[in-house]
Amino acid sequence: MDDTFKNLESVFGEIIDLRRAAALLEWDERVCMPEGGVQAHGDMLATVRRLEHEKFTSRETGELLSEAKERVKGLDRDSDLHRLVTVAARDYDKATRVPAAFVSEQAQTVSAAHHAWVEARSKSDFSIFRPHLQKVVDLKRRYVAFFPEVEQPYDALLDDFEPGMKTSEVQEIFDTLGSRQVTLVQSLVDRPQIDDTVLHLPYAEKDIWDFGVEIMTSFGFDWARGRQDKSAHPFATSAGPGDVRVTTRFDASQPFGLLFGTLHETGHALYEQGLGYRWSRYLLECGVSLGVHESQSRLW
Repeated sequence: MDDTFKNLESVFGEIIDLRRAAALLEWDERVCMPEGGVQAHGDMLATVRRLEHEKFTSRETGELLSEAKERVKGLDRDSDLHRLVTVAARDYDKATRVPAAFVSEQAQTVSAAHHAWVEARSKSDFSIFRPHLQKVVDLKRRYVAFFPEVEQPYDALLDDFEPGMKTSEVQEIFDTLGSRQVTLVQSLVDRPQIDDTVLHLPYAEKDIWDFGVEIMTSFGFDWARGRQDKSAHPFATSAGPGDVRVTTRFDASQPFGLLFGTLHETGHALYEQGLGYRWSRYLLECGVSLGVHESQSRLW
């Protein structure tokens, strides 16, 4: 590995550290943060996300990537080094189109929106969340404008989660599945309905939580490299393969939601724990795409 790749390694490491710091801030505000911390957490997230973006889109990073692209031209396209540079260059090209000020604004807006949603959900009052949702949608429209070459506006958003996929391809999949799903649902509706009372009986939260922990353990979740907590909306997040966190929630009217949420988020966590340390602090450390990530969580 020559100096170009050693320097890239150093730059990527700092970028990943900032991303992980932001992930832990988001985890903290959704799991531990007192109500009065909304503004402070929003400010911190905005700062960390901006610093990460500025580091990634800097002239130094661009020059190192240009040099690296020249050095990997003769390598197998599927080699680790070629993929590392290709993926990083793709992400760099997209990131440089987005101003750092926008990234900061988006981080703060989304943070505030999440807490407004939690309040609105608890009170069943959409009016609390409506203005925040409008701000998020407006930001997405502004983001799409940074990519005027896309065939359809949603292509710019979809590419962030499923690189290279087009809205037209998703529509084709939905069109194929749609008619089959309608037929399947109708066939089930026409059958005698089963007794699902067991799913709605009152269960103690601790009993279902403990059962979920037992299943997580049997799935292979490594508790030395992960933990589980409660949040208003279940999610999984990672600060590297040695620190993977999942959350879930309990609803007395749908007690098995805790169990099913636990199984789903454990699938995400197993993916992250299974990535290992080889590409830790590189841009290849995350899942290959949201589609692949969700395939693992839904499989479990």
